[in-house]
Amino acid sequence: MRVAVTGSAGRLGRYVTGSLARDGHTVIPLDLARDDAALPEEAIHPEAAPSSTGPSDAAPVDLTDPEAVQRALQGAEAVIHLARERFPYTEQGLYDPATGTWKTPDVAGDSGRFQRNVAMTYNVLAGGVSLGIRKFVIGSSLAVYGLYYPLCPTPPDYLPVDEDHPRRPQDPYGLSKLASETLCDGFARGSGARIASLRFAGIADHRVYERLTKRREDPMSRGTGSFWSYVDVRDAATACQLALTATLEGHEAFNICAPTTYLTTPTHELLARYLPGVRNMAFPKDANYCGYATDKAREALGFGTRHELDG
Repeated sequence: MRVAVTGSAGRLGRYVTGSLARDGHTVIPLDLARDDAALPEEAIHPEAAPSSTGPSDAAPVDLTDPEAVQRALQGAEAVIHLARERFPYTEQGLYDPATGTWKTPDVAGDSGRFQRNVAMTYNVLAGGVSLGIRKFVIGSSLAVYGLYYPLCPTPPDYLPVDEDHPRRPQDPYGLSKLASETLCDGFARGSGARIASLRFAGIADHRVYERLTKRREDPMSRGTGSFWSYVDVRDAATACQLALTATLEGHEAFNICAPTTYLTTPTHELLARYLPGVRNMAFPKDANYCGYATDKAREALGFGTRHELDG
């Protein structure tokens, strides 16, 4: 299959393009970055580093330019859309533990990032559909539920959070993902395209694991919204490939994360301490369970993790 991968020079994009190439697919890597400056080579786990397709092979394309996107997708049979512009507050951790809320001080900058991210998704879907492409995998986020980066305290309706949980994002990043998923709904209805939105937890490689281990010292360093979730970059790449080949109808969204948290404390203790009163539907005592359910991804995609912190 000829598969276009946007954001091919990024952390996840490198693994996806490498995995696809090794499995015999023809990859069309698309990324504005044309060299290894996009991600230092030491950030790539040697076990899974792409061997046949890298960022230097990527065709430079501005995904906010609809005509450029349409040209770049010529000849593709499917698209995995991972490109995005990061929001600084999500990287810098601007969390206020006193109020349990996140700060988004760069209003103008976030406005531009929101517009560009949503435009990229629209252009990829519109350009692909116009060329007859009917298979898309779109990178989304667990932030779409509105629990990751709340601007006012927002507990979940219940735990674990499954794909039917209401989506109530307040922050620019979460809102951009909600807008992108809404676009997927519309294009699936209007074109018959089969679209999988993968709601990733924070994607971790071996460098990120070092930060996660340090966060064990302060479980509230970034609040409770992530429920201490993560997913290994190799498992995230596998999820992309599973979604690419799965038999789906219309637009479907899937939570993609490890089944356990990056903490060592049993989950029921964390809930009792930090989220008392939230309806707990599944967590047995003395077990480490992630607060986001992945049953749908397991049943529909065959997704399961092979790489876990301390595993």
